[in-house]
Amino acid sequence: MPGADKRIDARRKLSLLASGLRHDGTDIEVQIHNISGTGLLLESDVKLAAGDRIDIELPHAGDITAVVIWASGRLFGCRFEGPVSPATLSAVELKSAIDAEPAIEPTPTVDGDQVEPVIDDAAPAGIDGVQEIQALIDYRREQIARDLGIGADRVRIVVEF
Repeated sequence: MPGADKRIDARRKLSLLASGLRHDGTDIEVQIHNISGTGLLLESDVKLAAGDRIDIELPHAGDITAVVIWASGRLFGCRFEGPVSPATLSAVELKSAIDAEPAIEPTPTVDGDQVEPVIDDAAPAGIDGVQEIQALIDYRREQIARDLGIGADRVRIVVEF
């Protein structure tokens, strides 16, 4: 099926700040949104392009080299140069859970009893193609879940054309 997701390895959704180094020697800070044994989705203020290589410091494994496969605004889909062990994936998930902080502070409603999350509505520029749209939806699902204090599996996003 055209446009179908060709991933074999299951993605683990998370939110983890990580340090890295571009192969030109530039330091980079990234937000990892999901990871699998073969790659990851990250967000960064640093412009990256398909083919760029970065070393990302991951818990348990140290520096792992990833190659940017696609770029869309601040989101980057990357493939690891070699497989990442299940122990490293578990360590990344654990570190993400330990470091997790709410992205926003709830704002009281008018009656003062309920709270409403304040959601960042700035979408990455240049979203096109099924893979980029799915990455954006996954990113927003995780953001909404984090802001509401629930699991991302409890957030449903429906897009109708």
